[in-house]
Amino acid sequence: MPDVLLHIPARVVFGLDAVNRIGQIVADYGERAFLVTEAILYEGKVINKVQDILDKKGVQNIIFDEVVPNATSKTVDDGVTLARGSHADVVIGLGGVRTLSVARCIAMTAPTPHDMDDYLSGVLPSGEALPYIEIPTTCRNPFMFVDEYLMIDGRDRTGRVGRTQRGITRTALIDPKLSLTLPAKYTATTVMDTLLGCVEGLLSSRANFLSDTYLSRAVEILGTVIKEGIQNVDDLRMRQNASSAGLLLALGLATSKLGIGSALSFALNSRFMVPKSWVSTILLPYVLEFAVNVRGDRIGQIGRLLGEEVGDASSVEAPTQTIEAVRRIISSLGLPTRLREFDLTLDEMIEVAGVARSFDMMNYLPRVVSTEDIYELIKSAF
Repeated sequence: MPDVLLHIPARVVFGLDAVNRIGQIVADYGERAFLVTEAILYEGKVINKVQDILDKKGVQNIIFDEVVPNATSKTVDDGVTLARGSHADVVIGLGGVRTLSVARCIAMTAPTPHDMDDYLSGVLPSGEALPYIEIPTTCRNPFMFVDEYLMIDGRDRTGRVGRTQRGITRTALIDPKLSLTLPAKYTATTVMDTLLGCVEGLLSSRANFLSDTYLSRAVEILGTVIKEGIQNVDDLRMRQNASSAGLLLALGLATSKLGIGSALSFALNSRFMVPKSWVSTILLPYVLEFAVNVRGDRIGQIGRLLGEEVGDASSVEAPTQTIEAVRRIISSLGLPTRLREFDLTLDEMIEVAGVARSFDMMNYLPRVVSTEDIYELIKSAF
């Protein structure tokens, strides 16, 4: 078992209506807040709610709502310019994984003399970042408790994962009600994306007793969410359970690592702008097949955690039954099952495989892989 190195300085606030605490939390760090978000959240009045709470607390706030679904490092630079000009004391990220990463990068960059091109070219961040407060509006963010960011390089649309200053996230404020803005299909894919992260964390060579505890419980909760019906989008209990699993995922990945499916979904999303959670859903059974010869016992355990009938611990059929069960789940939810459904062409996938191989998470897979191995996995999912 690898050494366990755990450093989580962030305060976590979890619960229904937890967003009402944002004014009090921000006031601890200053009087001027820079709110990074996505314009679609105006539809559910989420942005207006946060702004009203800040106003009542006397916190000046500037809204940067220019984070589109496939925002690049150029968006970060635009936000940094505005944050510097406004003399912001604290950065708030409100939105999905992409928006939160943009907000984190603005907090990282604004107090420094650098821009995102510098960091993407190899400069390591130094000095103090602006205090960063995270408010996710989906049920998961695998980067919540690690000092990393996910970014699309605006120069060539290559996906990158880089490092921030240590302890950049001061508070994670998780309110399951905020995920009510997601429609049924996207809710289902974010749940499956959460499940992929849990699976990869359990299969990683970095897995340990602590990450196993968090991630195993997360898989159990996700099994319940799936069985009780993801499609009921107004079910607050379902939303709360999904967010609980997402929090456990983030805690588990503080000491374990994502894997090949996440790396590929990041690379495909960056290059071709296909929705990351949808790609993760397609790749999940193939990730299990990829590891079946070296971690079959653990794959069987994952099936049992999901509440599937996959035989006892000694059953040699359990891993195969788990993979079949996952495929049934995806089909029952009416989600895509092949990458070709996104109008991708196979001849473009070698480059994608190379980009995925460059991510640090690929160094902790249950078995060593080459770019050609990754390409073969893509072909099997095509």
